[in-house]
Amino acid sequence: MIGRALRVAAVLMVSLGLVAACGSSDRPRELSMGDVKPCDLISQSSFQQIQVSTESQKLDSVPGVDTEGNTCFYRLRTGNTVYVSAITNHGIDRWTNSSFEDARSQDIPRVQGFRAIKVWFDSDRPDPDHKCRIYVDVAGGQSLRVEVGETVNEEDPPTCDTARRFAEAAMKSLAH
Repeated sequence: MIGRALRVAAVLMVSLGLVAACGSSDRPRELSMGDVKPCDLISQSSFQQIQVSTESQKLDSVPGVDTEGNTCFYRLRTGNTVYVSAITNHGIDRWTNSSFEDARSQDIPRVQGFRAIKVWFDSDRPDPDHKCRIYVDVAGGQSLRVEVGETVNEEDPPTCDTARRFAEAAMKSLAH
């Protein structure tokens, strides 16, 4: 009798585990973007390493269609611009299952263990000196976006290298 009850309990627990796993993400944990201030994500000690030339500037919105959250704007010593955004109403599935006909996405190596993608539009030139957008899957329906403007100086590293450095620095602060 006890053995049968244990077997039934074990089957139920395995079934519940499979159902829960089917609906879950592979992110290490949920990191809510609701109260995140992107200008606080890049530490002053990181400024030298990632070549920030001026103090950050807070924007109370996120550039993009139907996108909510807030943004921090940085200017690099080489003249390029970087936007770090806490997006509160769209996860990366907006781009991986995109209804935007001209939007493309590609998985890139994880950032602090969280899935990351690069997004571009057909109108973007596919070269390393053009604008780069990286999205990090931080929570259901939320994401961290780092966008680097087109290279303005031949001393600039490729834009996606810069975006990656900012994403790593931001996620290091956010995940700890």
